[in-house]
Amino acid sequence: MPAPQRRTLVYSVRLSPQESNAIQKIADARHLPASTLVRAWILDRLDAEQRA
Repeated sequence: MPAPQRRTLVYSVRLSPQESNAIQKIADARHLPASTLVRAWILDRLDAEQRA
């Protein structure tokens, strides 16, 4: 029997075109989807906040 799937949440975030373009440029340079880059940033910050 497969393991039960965990539910995930989706957050909507409003960004200016300039902010969105800056994220996309960084993601492109790292050969990542922008959503993967932003998720990694959020998880890094969450970890730092929890350690503080």
